[in-house]
Amino acid sequence: MRLVDFAKSYIKSSVADGSLCIDLTCGNGLDTLFLSKLVKKEGKVYAFDIQEQAVQFTRNLLMEHKCISQVEIFQQCHGSFTEHLPQELKGEISAVMVNLGYLPKGNHLITTNPRTTCASLAKAYDWLSVNGVISVITYQGHEGGIEENTAVKNLISESQWDCTTEFGNKKPGSPILYMIRKK
Repeated sequence: MRLVDFAKSYIKSSVADGSLCIDLTCGNGLDTLFLSKLVKKEGKVYAFDIQEQAVQFTRNLLMEHKCISQVEIFQQCHGSFTEHLPQELKGEISAVMVNLGYLPKGNHLITTNPRTTCASLAKAYDWLSVNGVISVITYQGHEGGIEENTAVKNLISESQWDCTTEFGNKKPGSPILYMIRKK
């Protein structure tokens, strides 16, 4: 099973009609679309990406699938998501999805980085409801990817978060999925 499918299966267990979710790196919009179908029209998905191209991909995909009404999209860094959401949602988020690295089919020089990624994950954990979940897929095959994975792994360990890990394969530098649950 692909790591993306593991992540979706994990997320699905915590999201229902009317849930509130965040896609911190919407990229091509596939995770945002997945979340929007889970929350249905009664819920809300907040999607973020720093790149205009990613925001447009996501918006187009959601419109094509008629799911745009339950999504708010922000062209902003994932580290600033708390500045764009109503504060009363803190503690109410059911699920957060994050795919790190660069935009597929985009500029591979624009990547997530350890500093903003760890800041956004720490904030995301605080915004989760009890039993809320976060899926984080790290990609180590790009410049800075190994350092970012190490930073994510250290944050999870130091914070003593409940976490299960899946590996893309056993090769060095392969993707890693972290599945975090707030207890």
